[in-house]
Amino acid sequence: MTGTSQGNAHPEPASTLPHNTILDGSSSTRHAPVSDDEWAHAVQQATQNVTRIETLNRTSNQRGNSWSLPTPHGTYSRTPTWTSRTHWQHQVRTLLNSPTGTTLCTKHTISTEAVFAVAVIHASLAESATGRSVTASRNTIARRAGVSTSTVKRARRVLTTLGVAVELVRGRYLNRLEAMAAESHHGHRQFRAASTWALTTPRSIATTVTPPFTKPRKPSRATLRTTAYRSRTTTRNDPQSGTRDPLSPSGGFALKALAFKISPTRAQAHAGKPTHQPTTTPRPIHLQRAAAELIAHAPALKPAGHIGTICDALQQTGIDTARWTGRDIAHQLTTDTQQRGWTWPNHIPRPGAFLRWRMTQLDWTVSSPTERRLEHDRLRRSEQAKRRAEFRNRDASRATETTRIEIVRTFQATQTPFRRVLTTTTRSISHSGNTN
Repeated sequence: MTGTSQGNAHPEPASTLPHNTILDGSSSTRHAPVSDDEWAHAVQQATQNVTRIETLNRTSNQRGNSWSLPTPHGTYSRTPTWTSRTHWQHQVRTLLNSPTGTTLCTKHTISTEAVFAVAVIHASLAESATGRSVTASRNTIARRAGVSTSTVKRARRVLTTLGVAVELVRGRYLNRLEAMAAESHHGHRQFRAASTWALTTPRSIATTVTPPFTKPRKPSRATLRTTAYRSRTTTRNDPQSGTRDPLSPSGGFALKALAFKISPTRAQAHAGKPTHQPTTTPRPIHLQRAAAELIAHAPALKPAGHIGTICDALQQTGIDTARWTGRDIAHQLTTDTQQRGWTWPNHIPRPGAFLRWRMTQLDWTVSSPTERRLEHDRLRRSEQAKRRAEFRNRDASRATETTRIEIVRTFQATQTPFRRVLTTTTRSISHSGNTN
């Protein structure tokens, strides 16, 4: 039905709004009435289309942001899988370097490096376990490989001739049902689908081309510790596996450990055995703290790797980091640099060697700024304590208010007769003078 969504899983672009027949008097805009049978038939068709789309997407194992063409039944059973991504790339490189591969590349006017670049991109897009489901377009592969689309075509011909790649489905335009399935899968319109390729390793290639040499992986320290622990505790935790009787002291120790939930590590600690033997001597904490403060106050000395290089440089110069902090060292280096008329470099390729060279030019046996500051603070605190003691002694020897009043009264009492005699004498002298 034109302009509606009946009978179609996706609505058509025509408007479904009813026209105003009053304003528009044309009879062509009027819709014919729909019977119940037609409506039921349209709904049934839409439901069947939705079911077919869901079944198609589920059975074709769609993935990614594009819809790929379904692979015909039985195609994968006739196509061998690859051994692994790394082995397949090694096989392709070996075949391209062989006389057959060189001849094929010359025939198709393409270099072996371009073919291998396209092969690597194919391998990165394939499934890790099987090497199948390479559904990227030629433009995508060309863009990632840094070549042209025609180069991708020629490279695929070479890989197909060598037998390491098979085109399972040729790309084409999608029909109506496939286009609706693609839109249902990723929500966008898609009109074409790329070819589906599978990367294979035939039996002849797997038997003739040797796999690349892989260096055996060195077991980690955790693996070695776990193996040693299991070898020590196998007999102890399983008394029946040993040669002694289950009721022997060794078996009894294991039963005791299990009964009291004592771990083997704690059992060794209870028995007086060292649980861990450090292989290296840890650096003193004051040395580590000094190195960290030095880098914080002198960022030019920050190493590219571990801070242990700065710790080693400080330790080799013989400086006492218990007396000299990182801030003191940075201050001393900056002062010496300014006195020499130098400046700190912006970039130091080898901070450890530079720090070792600069520190050998200074005398670190003198008192550090921290020690001088502490000595100054000690002297100042002693002076302040002495001054406070003098104030306390002066306050302690000061007379109280009652004592001062008594002293004043006593003084006045002792001075009263003398004042009376002096007053009488003064008066008599003044009287005799007036008489004369």
